[in-house]
This record gives sequence, C-alpha cells and structure tokens, in this order.
Amino acid sequence: MVLETRPPQVLPAEEYRRDWQPQGWKLLHIGPTTTWREVWGEWEAIRDLVQNSLDEAEGYSWGYDERGMWIIDKGKGVAVDDWLLGPPKVKPYYARGKFGEGMKIAALALLRMGYAVHVRTVGRELWLIFTEQSTNGKRETMAALWRPNGIRKGTEFHIIGYRGPSYEKRFTVNLPKQAILAQGPSKITEPKLRYNQLINEAYTDGPKIYARDIFLQPIRSSFSYNLWGFEMAPDRHGPKSESDMWVDMGRLWCCVNNVSLLQLLLEMIRFPPVIETEESISLSMGSLSMGAEPTSGKQYAEFVRENASAWREAWSSNVGDNAVMRTSDRWDNLVKHLGYVSVSVLFTVMDTLKMAITTDEDLINASAERLREAEVIPDEKLTPSQLAHILLARAIVYKVTPYMTGRKVRATLAAVIPPASDRVRTAGMYGMNTHEIYIDLSTLEKGRTTVDATVHELAHHTSRAEDLEEKHSSHMTQIAGYVVQITHAGEFDELMEEVTW
Repeated sequence: MVLETRPPQVLPAEEYRRDWQPQGWKLLHIGPTTTWREVWGEWEAIRDLVQNSLDEAEGYSWGYDERGMWIIDKGKGVAVDDWLLGPPKVKPYYARGKFGEGMKIAALALLRMGYAVHVRTVGRELWLIFTEQSTNGKRETMAALWRPNGIRKGTEFHIIGYRGPSYEKRFTVNLPKQAILAQGPSKITEPKLRYNQLINEAYTDGPKIYARDIFLQPIRSSFSYNLWGFEMAPDRHGPKSESDMWVDMGRLWCCVNNVSLLQLLLEMIRFPPVIETEESISLSMGSLSMGAEPTSGKQYAEFVRENASAWREAWSSNVGDNAVMRTSDRWDNLVKHLGYVSVSVLFTVMDTLKMAITTDEDLINASAERLREAEVIPDEKLTPSQLAHILLARAIVYKVTPYMTGRKVRATLAAVIPPASDRVRTAGMYGMNTHEIYIDLSTLEKGRTTVDATVHELAHHTSRAEDLEEKHSSHMTQIAGYVVQITHAGEFDELMEEVTW
C-alpha cells in the first residue's frame, strides 16, 4: 500500500496501526486538546517558532515553496522528548523563551487552523497531528508521528498550506543596520552581552516595543525599542511587570549621546510634554531602579554624567539657554529674579538628569556662593556721593523697621557685590541669618537706585520671603508707601541736600 506523504490532520488509532506503523513511524502522544490556547493565531505560532530558532542559533531563514512556508535554523536540533508535554523545561534567564512550550503550542495552533506541520531536524522527521481519544465521547489531542531520518544540522519547520505573512519586520534580526539609531548595554551578558536598541520606527512600520528581538506590543512614541532586561508574562503577551519595561527603556536612554535624539526625548518628557507619548507618562530613569551595567559595574545613571555635554546642548536647543530644570515650584520666583526660567520634566527621570542639566537648586546655590564673596567697604573709603546715599539708606531702615517689625536690621553696609548670576547684576542683598543689608557701590552712585535697593532688601527683612514671592512684593509696596509718606513729612530733609538723584 502506498501512503500519502502527508498524514490526515486527525489520525485514528486503527489507521496509524494499519498504515503508518508498518512504515517505521512511531506515535508520540503529546496531550493537549484542540482547544488549548485558543487565542493563539498565525502570528503567535510563527513568533514562537522563530523564537525557538533564535534561542537555538541566533538567527533563522524563511521562505515559501509550492507546499507553504518554511522556517529553518542551524541549531543543534530538536529531540523527540522536547515535544513531550510535562513540567515546563525552564530556559535560562537570558533566553528569549522561558518555559520551552512555545514550539508545541505553535504547532497545535497551526493544526487547529487547518495547516499541516512537518518538521525535519537532526536525525529525525515529524508530522504533527491530532489523534482521537475516547473519553465520555471522542476528544482530539495533539500527537506526533516521527521516525529516524531528517537532516544533519538544525531544524526545519514546514507549514503546509500557509501562504500568509512572514512577519519579518516583527523580528529585529531582520532589520538593516541603519535602522538602529542608538544602543546601550543591557543587563543580559549570557551567552553574550546584549544591547538595548533605539530603532527608527520607519523601519518597523510604526513605533513598536520588541522584547529580546521579538515584537511585543505597539507603543505611542517617536521611536521603536528593542529591550532585553525585563521578564515577559506567560504567553509573551506583555511584560510580567510593566514598570520593569520602562526602567529598561531608561537604561537605554542613559546611554544615548546623540543630541538630536536627546532633543526629541526632552520634548516627550517635559511636563507638560511638547510631544505626548507613552514615555511622557511612564519612562523611568531612577538611579536605584536602573542599577549598574553588568560588565563594568558602572551605574547606568553615570552614563548621563559622561554624556553631559550632549544633554546640555539638547536642553539648550529645546528650552533655551536661560532655562533650568525645576525641582520645586517654590524656587520659581527666585529663578526668575536671577534671569532664568524653570522647566519641569517627568518626575521619574529628574534625579538622573540632574547629573547633566542645571537645576533650580544648582542655580540658587551657585548664586549664594557668589554672593558670599561680597566685600564690605568702610565708610571712609566711599566717595562723598556714595556716603550720602548709604546714610540715606540707613535712615530709611531706621525709620521703617519699627513701623513694619520688631526685628532690627543689624547693619546697612556699602559693598562690592558679585553678580547674582551670569544674567543679572546685584544691586543689593540681605542676609537672612545675619540680618544685614548690603548695597552695591554702583547702586550707591544715585539716590533713586539706592532707595529702590533699600526698599527691596528691607522687604526681605520684614517679610522673611524670597524674591518675587507674593509676601515680599506686598511688603515692598507697603514700605515704599511709608517712605514716600515720611519723606513728604520732611524726615530726610537734611540728608537730601547731599543726595544725587
């Protein structure tokens, strides 16, 4: 009797014994019924066959012939007992697959959809089929016909009757090198160091997230990603922990030093974002959560410090030279007083970006450090005009302080005051701890600027508020009104004779 080269999709036991066993075919009962993993379709089946090839051989080839689609790798081959369904054979943590069941589920899904599956591997060939099992009725369960034969190296899956898509763009191993925009070392070092990759979404038919070279899910983004450092959920339908995926994405961005790419990222992670993407909500670059790059032991956040010049250039191009990163809106007025503006970013990236981008706290601390270098000038070294104006300032302070507060100003001094920042000069300053007012020599050249600076600094003393805070502004208005009132009453007539307005 001449057998067909392809068995029926459902092979009854008697037909096996009559037609196939005499030809040397052995029957392996695998076990799951046709309803197992019903959500799996053609993509999931091809995905897991390719995944098996990538874990075996780091690559695969595919094509079509008159019978259907084939997928071939050059690995060590698949043993017969690899098809048995039992306790999952957990793969190493660095593998693309985890439980070693994908190949079986893929074959079952293809059979259920009406395709035949023929496998040739090292030393044997197999046909995947359904057999009939008698229970309370008849149930179809998965099995394999196999016999010694096959090929000398690797494994070939033949999906008989399938002429659908190969999904080649859903595997990053098929993308050209120019599709990779940037990359950085992942946490995976076995069997070799793997790299997280930033991919031009034009090569992937839209932005996607790939997990270990294989499409995982679409993403609303300006980029595609290939990430290695997080664990997938069973059936590979998503990350096991959503937050782990965004941390791994943060590891990748720490390693990017291309200014134009960083400019685009900053537009996504500013708050509110210029370009609204999923990174705008979820990207995480926390130093502790990212940890250290495994080969060097260097913290991923340190890559940002090393690439600080690129980050600063991207920041300036994106938000301007006069922008600092906001850590707290309480500093906004003081930042503005220093000639800068504060720009917010996503909270979960802030701590690491501090390593490269100037923050409001950096600006304020640098200003305070500058102002500590102020040099007090004794009265005997002042010009007659400067002396007349500092005396007027002291008189204003003496008259206003009892009117506004019980706290005394310890001293009102002439000084050479460094600029508070590279954008503004300092007319005067007030020491919150020393309760002293300092007025710059250049300010003391004119009576008008002297009075303005005195009112401004005295309002710090009375309000205990920072520059441009509402309380400070209110006190300035109140003090200025009182100064006008007592000036009109003649309190400063004697001093006015020496004042140059």
